[in-house]
Amino acid sequence: MKLLWKLRFILKDYWQQYLLAFICLQIVSALNLLPPWLIGHVVDGIKDNSLTNRELAGYVAGILITGIVVYCFRYVWRAQLYGASIELIRQQRSRLFAHFTRLSPEFYQHHTTGDLMAHATNDLNAVEESVGVGIMTLVDSLIAGFTVLFAMVFLVSGQLTLLAMLPFPVLVWATKRYGVALYSRFGRAQAAFANLNEEARESITGIRAVKAHQLTERQTRRFAQLSMEGVAANTSVARVDALFGPSISLFFGLSFVLALVGGAWLISQGQLTVGLLTSFTLYLSQMLGPMLQFGWQFNVFQRGSASWGRLEKLLSRQPKVRNAPDARQVPDDTSLSINIRSFGYDGASEQKPVLQGISAEIPAGAFIGITGRTGSGKSTLLRLILREFDLPEGSSIQMGNIPLPQLSMESLRKKLAWVPQEPMLFSGTITDNIRFSNPDASPEAVKKAATLAGIDDEIMDFKDGYHTLLGENGINLSGGQKQRLALARALLADSEMLLLDDAFSALDMKTEARILKNLMAMKGKKTIILVTQRLPELITADHILVLDRGRIIEQGNHDQLLSKGKDATGIEATGQTKGNTTDHWYAKIFQQQARTLLQPVEVKPGAATKRPGVA
Repeated sequence: MKLLWKLRFILKDYWQQYLLAFICLQIVSALNLLPPWLIGHVVDGIKDNSLTNRELAGYVAGILITGIVVYCFRYVWRAQLYGASIELIRQQRSRLFAHFTRLSPEFYQHHTTGDLMAHATNDLNAVEESVGVGIMTLVDSLIAGFTVLFAMVFLVSGQLTLLAMLPFPVLVWATKRYGVALYSRFGRAQAAFANLNEEARESITGIRAVKAHQLTERQTRRFAQLSMEGVAANTSVARVDALFGPSISLFFGLSFVLALVGGAWLISQGQLTVGLLTSFTLYLSQMLGPMLQFGWQFNVFQRGSASWGRLEKLLSRQPKVRNAPDARQVPDDTSLSINIRSFGYDGASEQKPVLQGISAEIPAGAFIGITGRTGSGKSTLLRLILREFDLPEGSSIQMGNIPLPQLSMESLRKKLAWVPQEPMLFSGTITDNIRFSNPDASPEAVKKAATLAGIDDEIMDFKDGYHTLLGENGINLSGGQKQRLALARALLADSEMLLLDDAFSALDMKTEARILKNLMAMKGKKTIILVTQRLPELITADHILVLDRGRIIEQGNHDQLLSKGKDATGIEATGQTKGNTTDHWYAKIFQQQARTLLQPVEVKPGAATKRPGVA
């Protein structure tokens, strides 16, 4: 019942459908009283030898007509009640999905995809059963039970009814005890299903890695272990669930015995007829349905309550990054001013900063390069520009001299196009994936974006061209093709700022150079921020930031950074370390990469051609 109270604001939107269903249920319960009453008259007529053929035909016709009318009203209430529950859960499933899309990335760092899928499927299904079948059985058991009880008291015997009802208070107590145990056990069963769901998702998504590392048997064992844990959790639920039916049957059987003994005694005292006792036993048998329903709906509501409790925890989570009440639109000036005193994930800005002491100015239309060692905070800086996280007090990123939290996220994201390190592609055609950023784009615009991203020729080599269907996350494409499709998607968005997070790491140098040439044609029209460890990509950058351990250790354009390294020794950078900062890292790494690129290809008789890698 607590579940219905929690859902009262949702249920009220469907009160008309529920009211019509309840009225039909009441009519059905009232009509169900007629057949036992008619059968009692038939029994008394046979006993007294006073039943005529015409009376018997009337009684039989009354029972048949009652059955037909009950059938019609049952159809109406089922259609109304189940229709309302399905629509209600459709609404809640859409609400949950919309809530997922609003939550900040921080939320997804603490919840697995399998767990969230379990909430959106199993938990909502349990709630749907509660507001559909659960409410039906609750109302039906109450209406039918009290209606039959009324007939037993006023049409037959109040004394006999009181005697027959003696076991039921004990049944109510036992049912409540079962419900409490079921609530906690069902919550654990749902959690076990979420773990199993996540294990299956990860194994299927990473099936190529599983096979490549010969881990099929290990993953199978892991899945089997989680499956057994799920079986154990659901078995504990089933053990409690199995107590409901037998307990109800036991107490109902005891009630039936008491009714027969008490009825026989009343007949012997002349206070009851055989026909009335027959009607009473038929009414009592009609009480079995409501009693079973009562126990079953208690079971359903406990499951639904456990699932809704899990859902409430998700729905109560608010995004940490959201629009300010007085959020403004992004100004025409899209220049960036970055001043980050300290930033760390999970609120650990001071203790474990990912970025600290970052200060930079990025004019609109500039080409900015960001480089540095792995783990130096380059991607984090882009995510802060995207405002996936808010900065702590004392730090800020401003666009057009307005702090990002004062700008509406919708207008900010329209100004930004992002290509992540690991491109995300969706099941669908190549065109659908490129159009993801601009669903209304024309085929010509899609082709132009693909051409700029250097993948048009390869798309046309596919049998179905731009209509080629991609598997999950583009499983039928190479890494470089995925990156270029993600780049084409970003270019099609036609945003004023392009954020490229190591977007060319899977490309050969020839393709990379062609794409960079296309991007340089946009210089001055778009602000381009490129994160990379391939320093030759940054030769034409207006300004380069070199990060190490979350700090800027060098900055300037390519020539300036290179000259600093040469000036340090008179010949070239040495890469000597002072404290926590590496001197002239850019010059040293650039020269290493340049020497590697200029190194001749080794060809030995009978040996495969070896090409040097890029640092």
